[in-house]
Amino acid sequence: MKFLYNPNLKVEWNSFFRFSIAFYCILSLFSFWEDVPKILIQGDLTHDSALASLHSFITEYGFNTLFDDFVYLVIYVYLFMLGLLCLGAFTRISALFAFLFNLIITKSINDGLHEASYFATSALFYCVIFPRGKFSMDYYIKEFEINETLLKWSLYLLQAHLCLIYFLSGIGKSLNIDWQLLSGTNYDVQIPLSRFILPEALSAGISFFVIIIEIFYPVFINYSKTRKLWLAMTILLHVCIVSLTGFYFFGILMIILNISAYYIPFLKSSPDNDGESEEQLAY
Repeated sequence: MKFLYNPNLKVEWNSFFRFSIAFYCILSLFSFWEDVPKILIQGDLTHDSALASLHSFITEYGFNTLFDDFVYLVIYVYLFMLGLLCLGAFTRISALFAFLFNLIITKSINDGLHEASYFATSALFYCVIFPRGKFSMDYYIKEFEINETLLKWSLYLLQAHLCLIYFLSGIGKSLNIDWQLLSGTNYDVQIPLSRFILPEALSAGISFFVIIIEIFYPVFINYSKTRKLWLAMTILLHVCIVSLTGFYFFGILMIILNISAYYIPFLKSSPDNDGESEEQLAY
């Protein structure tokens, strides 16, 4: 099946991005599946949530159903759309509905959201506007030509978004009093080892290292000779965040975004001539 294996197809960053984001959203939803009644149905903010507003709206037009049933209906449809998006089936439609349902659920949770929730919503929006890839059911059903110009500018958009995120994050840390004192790393450690305060010198070194990586990310990640090094350090940074803070989904999402923007697009092709290849965009 050319959907599963086609030696003539290069690895596509947009197909990797689409699948990874959809699968990530599925896993993140299942991570709080048992808490759905408490968060979306029985929560203190339930009556003012986006789900409640949507339920009231459709009830006025004759769709009479209990709020509890409506919440689960939204979640099941959301999961179904994410499944289609993973497969690349009806990509535009599935991405659009997945984005809308994700936005509704996110707005309904309100408090307690981490940055990852907002980044995931943005990533699903990108799935709506980015060109479809050849590693998809859509391409298997009917082959289509990819707009190379649109694909190129889509990649630029993703890269620019990441550069802005890291630069502003680094500036924010450098202006924060805790990070100015180079002690900010002690405040986010949430694993059992958090009762052991990091040595001051180590804390200072880690804090300075994080600030340097983030502020200079836009410069060195876009320079070919330092791209791999900066990408590796950035991924290492997020692995450490996952290990020390317990923010698993935030770290995983940022790793996905970095790989999509700065690893997959620059994979080496495999031409037959002399076994040599040059770094180039995967599209």
